[in-house]
Amino acid sequence: MKTTIRHCLKGAESALGTVVIIDVFRASNTILMLLARGASSVIPVMRVEEAFQLRDKHPDYLLAGERKGIKVAGFDLGNSPCEVSMMNLSGKHVILTTSGCTQAIGHARKAESIVVGSFGNAVALVKMLRELDPPVVTWLAVGTEAIRGAVEDEVCATYLKGMLEGEHQDPSSARSKILTGEGAERLKRLGQQGDFSYCLATNIFEFVPKLRYRDRWAAFVK
Repeated sequence: MKTTIRHCLKGAESALGTVVIIDVFRASNTILMLLARGASSVIPVMRVEEAFQLRDKHPDYLLAGERKGIKVAGFDLGNSPCEVSMMNLSGKHVILTTSGCTQAIGHARKAESIVVGSFGNAVALVKMLRELDPPVVTWLAVGTEAIRGAVEDEVCATYLKGMLEGEHQDPSSARSKILTGEGAERLKRLGQQGDFSYCLATNIFEFVPKLRYRDRWAAFVK
C-alpha cells in the first residue's frame, strides 16, 4: 500500500486511489456527526446556488454549510458538529456546502473512492483501510478554504498516516499543536469553541463515511 499526503485544491486535483478527506475544523466532523445523528446521506455540493437548486427539487432535504465560517443565510444548519449533535436527523438527507471541504471533494476527480477521516473515526478508518488494502491511499489535508495549509489538517493527516503504518501516535501532543494554530484561533474569534470537543476527540465514531454515486449526485453514507 502506497500512502501520500496531499494539500488543498492542487492536492485534490492530483489525488489518486482511496482519498481520505481531512477537514478537522470542521466539515469532516460535521459529516460524521450528521450520519451519527441518523441522516441517511450527506450530499456535498460546491456552490451555495447548487445547494438551493437541489433543495428546490427535494423540499424535505436539509441545507447545511458555511461561507467564511458563518452559516449561509437561509440554511437549516451551519458547519458545526456541536450544533448537529443536539439534533435527531433520522432518515433525513442533508445537502452540505463549505468553503473548503466540498470544494476539495469536487476537485478530487481522479480518486477511485473518497472517504472521510478525522481523529474521531481514526481507529475505524485504519481498520477499514487495512482490511481493504487499496494499492494507493491519499491523505488529503484540505486546509483553510482549500487554498492554504491548516495545521489541524496537516497534523491529523500525519497522525492517521502514522497509525496506518503502525507508528504510535500521541493524541494529546496532536491536540496541543492544533490548539496553538490559526484554525483554533479562528473558531475562537467566531465564538465556535463548542466544536473543539467534537473535532479533537479521538474515536467517538465507529464508522467511515463513504462517497457513493446515486442518480445525478454523490452522497456520503455510513
